[in-house]
Amino acid sequence: MLCIHDLTKVFAPGTPNEHVALDHLSLSLAPGEFVTVIGSNGAGKSTLFGAIAGGFITDAGKIYLDRRDITLTPEHKRAREIGRLFQDPMRGTAPGMTICENLALAAGRGSWLHMLSKRDRDDFRERIAMLGMGLEDRMNQPVGLLSGGQRQALTLMMATFQPPKVLLL
Repeated sequence: MLCIHDLTKVFAPGTPNEHVALDHLSLSLAPGEFVTVIGSNGAGKSTLFGAIAGGFITDAGKIYLDRRDITLTPEHKRAREIGRLFQDPMRGTAPGMTICENLALAAGRGSWLHMLSKRDRDDFRERIAMLGMGLEDRMNQPVGLLSGGQRQALTLMMATFQPPKVLLL
């Protein structure tokens, strides 16, 4: 399902600050498998996730999803198949938009400019209630008013609203 072959990323190459973040990394994961990546600060964990998600182009190597080469596929197109939960709770949501508007974007049902049906709103409210955080009563509040933990829970819900082929946590 996800295959990484010979992935390399060097930051500031040829300078005194050169840092090899990914050094010919290869990895294959079948459907349903998971891997835990452990390493110290600067080991390349976030760089690996950024490369898989399409946040930047690597210096060498290939990334395949379901045997399709996605190495040069833009991040916004990969996002349809790759869900991501960022380490920083301030990323992954639009803080100026409401909870409902963020969920509408994740569900592919429009944006704050689009009128949602009552059925969509009810569906969002029911899903967010499953978190047990009382957010279903705050659907029209901006996400920027939520705590870090509430934002992380919302981001995870958004990342899995349409089941991704790969989920990066």
